[in-house]
Amino acid sequence: MLESLGIRCASYMIAAEFTDKVLQLLASVSETDEVLTNLDLPLYDYQVLDSMRTVQLILMIEEEFGLRISPAEFERERWRTPRAVIADLVQRMRM
Repeated sequence: MLESLGIRCASYMIAAEFTDKVLQLLASVSETDEVLTNLDLPLYDYQVLDSMRTVQLILMIEEEFGLRISPAEFERERWRTPRAVIADLVQRMRM
């Protein structure tokens, strides 16, 4: 039972580190720290991200995590908020 708890704690820590890193990349590209505190910030509606910044973010994600995102498979709606970006990346990493 303790081993199971340890695995869950380690998984949580890895997930938290991943989330923090994604948010840091997003803050760097968007040039605002608001993405760090408001996970429901509408990134495109508030023009925090645009097409150029999205490409920058995709390239940074590939460099940081080795996760390739083809522009052909990118859906803006799936990255509408910081929370949605994280969820989409987690899903892509599980594939």
